[in-house]
Amino acid sequence: MGLVYLFAFVVGLGILGLQAIMGGKGGGGDDASGHADAGGKPLATDDAVGKPLGGSFDFVAFFLSLRFWIFAFLGFGMSGSLLHFLSLASPVVVFVLAVASGLGAGLFASLAFSLVMRSSVSSMADVTHARGTVGRVLVPLGKQKTGQIRVVLRGQSVDLVATTDEEDIARGEQVIVEDVDGNTARVSKSPSELR
Repeated sequence: MGLVYLFAFVVGLGILGLQAIMGGKGGGGDDASGHADAGGKPLATDDAVGKPLGGSFDFVAFFLSLRFWIFAFLGFGMSGSLLHFLSLASPVVVFVLAVASGLGAGLFASLAFSLVMRSSVSSMADVTHARGTVGRVLVPLGKQKTGQIRVVLRGQSVDLVATTDEEDIARGEQVIVEDVDGNTARVSKSPSELR
């Protein structure tokens, strides 16, 4: 049984390493929230909430997620190998603990990544609210030069890449965000009345 634990650990670690090398672009389902099917195609979502249509949690998609199985294999293999080769428990107890560790690791990783993805999506949505706000230049910018600004959104400082149609704007000057496209803000110098 020890070889089964080692095999599961090596497979889980290998797939995780391969995804790290590929930059996370490989693999099927997106995350436990069900935003993609097993082929990686986006599912229809309710735009107001960002959740899949037809329910807030897709139990089947959760267990079909590649992320769940990678961490389940890692947890099963690592705990089973350690307990088996160090002879810390009987084979039945080792197997039960390894299965429990694998399921726990898979569930924890999937839920944690799901929560991180939801919070990053909501913070990206907040960037669109930067339009019309006053920011401060961190990296100088100009017509042909991209810079960086800092704005305060909902009490949090957010740094954005910035462009302008004006001449050079120095570091520390105030600017007004005219438009936001992704994480890039188009800005102009702040009028003297706002300084």
